Amino acid sequence: MKKIVLLASVLVLFSLAMVVSSVIPAELEQLDSTTTAPYSVNSFDGYWTTSGSVGPLEVIANITLDKEPKCIAVNEETNRVYVGVEGGLVVVDGETDEVVTEILSDAEVVALAVNPQTNHIYAAVYGENVTVINGATNQMVGGISERVYDSYEIAVNPVTNLVYIADWTTIMGEYDRVRVYHGENLTLIDTVNIPGSNESTTIQRVGVAVNPDTNRIYATWRGNNTLHVIDGNTHGIIKTVKPSSFSDTVTVNPYTNYVYVGKAVLDGDTLVQVTSDYQGDLKAVNPLSNLLYTTQYENLYALNGSTHGVVDSLELHWWISSYSDPIAANPQTSKIYVINYQANQVSVIIPEFPTLTSILLIFIVLTVAIAISKRRLLRTLIQ
Repeated sequence: MKKIVLLASVLVLFSLAMVVSSVIPAELEQLDSTTTAPYSVNSFDGYWTTSGSVGPLEVIANITLDKEPKCIAVNEETNRVYVGVEGGLVVVDGETDEVVTEILSDAEVVALAVNPQTNHIYAAVYGENVTVINGATNQMVGGISERVYDSYEIAVNPVTNLVYIADWTTIMGEYDRVRVYHGENLTLIDTVNIPGSNESTTIQRVGVAVNPDTNRIYATWRGNNTLHVIDGNTHGIIKTVKPSSFSDTVTVNPYTNYVYVGKAVLDGDTLVQVTSDYQGDLKAVNPLSNLLYTTQYENLYALNGSTHGVVDSLELHWWISSYSDPIAANPQTSKIYVINYQANQVSVIIPEFPTLTSILLIFIVLTVAIAISKRRLLRTLIQ
């Protein structure tokens, strides 16, 4: 009788596991068994978000290009990957990891940004302007009249549909600035001048990043190694700090509201430094799984976005490109795309997440094992 009850209990637990795993959205399959935070929805893209860990990183494909790649970006809504190359823009199907088409022939694309809500791609073309592509048709629908002479930083706020372009001047006495454009009609909305940049006697780079959740824009200026916080409503600078570490680029993790400049990790609201101790240089963020992807020499690292501890690493056997945006992460598929400019390839890497089903099955096995152990212990005591 006891064996029948025990077997029935196992079957009930197994059935429950199957039911639960079938009704939970696919996004929640990327849970870590140690996750304790409640599920929350990321307001700018509707993703279910949770802080998780990751299994071994694995290269699952290499996309061969016939031109040198310069930068890369992903539209997670359409599962399309865009690779700026020396002589065009390559469109890749994120499902098959195969090249769909190549557009903007003979144009050297040096920076990319994507608005997943409008399916517009913004491509900075060296020596020309920022070209706007309709992702549905792969046709050019307009351009932003910013003359591009270097790897300009471009950031998009998908909530407000505004495009931010970091522009550093080559004319003494003029301000370096962040230009704000409307993402649909491409008109200039505002210009944010970097304080003191008009007094610089040398050309200094500007970096820009956006947190759509808080509608804050972050701009770095090499002239005095400062980070400026810009209000997305008024486009006024509301705070300026000098981080303990500096880089020309700035990155935001919307999940934690952390801002990354060099090795400095700052709170996005207060700009108080959280830490400066983590492995590698930050290249990409997956806000869904709260994972950071950093590089050091030939190594790719996956970091927990909250603790900044290394979760896993992978030796790539090539030097990571120093170009703008050499890595892109697709939060929907968990794929990571890494430029290999030495081989004219893009490597597709995917972490092995523990699924909710496997976690529940492990729980069942442990429950059965404990029940059997208790039964044997009870039998021993009776004897």
